[in-house]
Amino acid sequence: MMRSGTIITALLGLAATSAAIEPVPYPPGTVLLLVAGWCAPCRGELAQLDAIAQAAAPLSVRVMLIDDDRSGRRMVATLPPPRRWEPDPAIHAAARVALLARTPGLPYSVAIGADGRICAEQRGGLDALRARALVMRCRALHRGVAP
Repeated sequence: MMRSGTIITALLGLAATSAAIEPVPYPPGTVLLLVAGWCAPCRGELAQLDAIAQAAAPLSVRVMLIDDDRSGRRMVATLPPPRRWEPDPAIHAAARVALLARTPGLPYSVAIGADGRICAEQRGGLDALRARALVMRCRALHRGVAP
């Protein structure tokens, strides 16, 4: 049986960990696609990246690799550097934890407003139509209007 002191210590540890990783400095004005080498639908998103970027304008579109294996690195290797979000490793770890806590799985994308905060999210594959809707939800939030 766990003692109450052990539970409190564990909870304080979780709170300290959460405080240490928030807020994450996301790239402002961006639609961020989370991808992994094992995620087949993510490969489909990357195949449509130019169309997604056009639909998401004026937000830029960037890709964040959430796993660091050979398959994932190969998957994003052909993307031009402006299309990748490769933050410092400590920020990457915090962003990975924070973003994956928001979704049950991939594919997953977020829109990040000019203030650097998440303003909309998309669970499931992103295409041009969904990217446009994602940006519109973000704009509506910033205008204080229901999307």
